[in-house]
This record gives sequence, C-alpha cells and structure tokens, in this order.
Amino acid sequence: MHGYGAIYRTLKAPYHMKTLQIKTLPYAHDNYCYLIHHHPSGKTALVDCGDARPVLAQLEEAGWDLHAVLLTHHHYDHTVGTSRIIEAFPSAVVYAPDGESRIDIPSNRVKDGDLIPFGPLDIEVVSVPAHTRHCTNYHIRGHLFVSDTLFSCGCGRLFEGGATDLERAMDRIAGYPPETRIYFGHEYTVDNLRFALTVEPSNRETLAYMEECRKVVDGGGFTTPTTLERELKVNPFLRIDEDEVLRFVDPDGRRARSERLGILRRKKDIF
Repeated sequence: MHGYGAIYRTLKAPYHMKTLQIKTLPYAHDNYCYLIHHHPSGKTALVDCGDARPVLAQLEEAGWDLHAVLLTHHHYDHTVGTSRIIEAFPSAVVYAPDGESRIDIPSNRVKDGDLIPFGPLDIEVVSVPAHTRHCTNYHIRGHLFVSDTLFSCGCGRLFEGGATDLERAMDRIAGYPPETRIYFGHEYTVDNLRFALTVEPSNRETLAYMEECRKVVDGGGFTTPTTLERELKVNPFLRIDEDEVLRFVDPDGRRARSERLGILRRKKDIF
C-alpha cells in the first residue's frame, strides 16, 4: 500500500522528525493503527490495536521490539487486539485514558498534559472528550495521533460529547503548527469530501483534494497522514468561521459558534 502522506516526504523535515518512523497499518474494513519507531533509541510504540495480526507481522519484519501501547478510547475496533499484543510483548506498557473504566486491560492511566517517556523524547497526552467522554490523542514532535477525534475533511461522531466539547477539540487541534502531521483512525476521506463539497461547493482546495484522494484510494492506498495546514483549507469542522460554512449551518447568524458545529455534525450524521 502507498498513501497520500507520501506527498509530504519531499518537504524538508526537522531532524527530530527524521529520527521517527511512522508505520501505518490498515486493518478490518477501514481502520488504521500506527507504529512509532525512534531509530536512535530503538523504542517502538503502538497507537491503538483493533487487530494484532498486522502489528505482529510488521514488528517481526522490521525486527522491532514493542515498548508501549497508546490507547485512544474504549471502542472495540481500537482495543480488541491489545491483549494478544501484550501476550507477545509482556514488557510493553499499556497507556489508557484516565477515568475510562470500559478499557479493562491492565494499564497506566494518563490525563491531559501528561508526558510519556519514549527514549529521549516525550509523548504528549492530549485529552479531547467529544467522540467519547475520555477520548485522548497523542502528540510527539510534530506527529499528532487523533484516532476518531478528527478525520481528513471530517470529525468523529459525538457518541458521548456535545457541541461544546467538539468546539474545544477542534480548537485544540487547530492550535498546533500548520506543518503538524495528523494520523486518523479510519479511511473516511472521500466520503467526508463529498459532504464538504455540499458545505463549500466553491472551495477549490476541496475540489482538488477530492481528485487527489480518489486516485490514491482507487489505487489501493490511504490518505493518512494529512497535515493541519491542509485540513484548515478543506475541513469544514475546522472552518466553522468561514462565510460559506456559516451560510450552510446558520444563514441567519443567530447561533453560537459551538451550536454551529453541532448543527454541522448532525448534518453530516444524516448525509
């Protein structure tokens, strides 16, 4: 498989990004999990695990040991393979969101702002309750693992959070540097783009991105990672203050910003 993220490999990356290798592992119908490998220290972390088989195969092929598992939320398709991974790598430490009782795997609980040691680096814990009450992202040196909080050109359903939570989550992500690479949990990009084009039909960036992503997906590739810079140009959930988006969700201009995001999410739910 190849991905849209390959387009960004020609960009000049900071030294710390060159020392990190991110391996995207597709599984099930449209899921992704990720291996993060730090070459100088040999440390490897796994973000989510809905199927242990591709993870174990990649670790064996690369000759990597596994040191940490970072769980983002409790949903079955992101956690069910974790026990098998720990059987294979019993010294690996599992990290899970603090307060999330529905993850019953023995784990270290982490909260917003915590730092997880990873060789000489730290993995930042970013709490973004919206998709679920305890949804958590992980950030390391310009790589942001958002699971189901954000997708390319979309965001996760609000199963347990509300519109105010969604606003906080979107603003939190938008606060990272534009070159931040964003790794999401499902291949929903083309469908999200169809919806985005109903919201902003005149957005040329979205039209061009649709063509690019169709080619990638039709060729058997995947559209992760995206970048924040791109998402700020095409993702309606990060563009709630743009005129065309405002006309779509609040033509009379009477709604609060969080209400507008809630309306946009509900419209996407029934799209």
